Amino acid sequence: MSEQDEWLSVDEIAKNLKMDVETVRNWIRRKQLKAYRFGRDYRIRREDFDAFVRERATTPDEE
Repeated sequence: MSEQDEWLSVDEIAKNLKMDVETVRNWIRRKQLKAYRFGRDYRIRREDFDAFVRERATTPDEE
């Protein structure tokens, strides 16, 4: 499977970023992190997650 086809769960992203799963779900609800629903669960493509991380790394924090 190529990296483009890799899917991540909310739990995997939260663990990777050392964040709470509710924070990740909030990003999804606010459309800050692109996600797809599979049944009751969200899945995020690896390439969308990588783009999200790059964007946040270059965007100054809001105060």
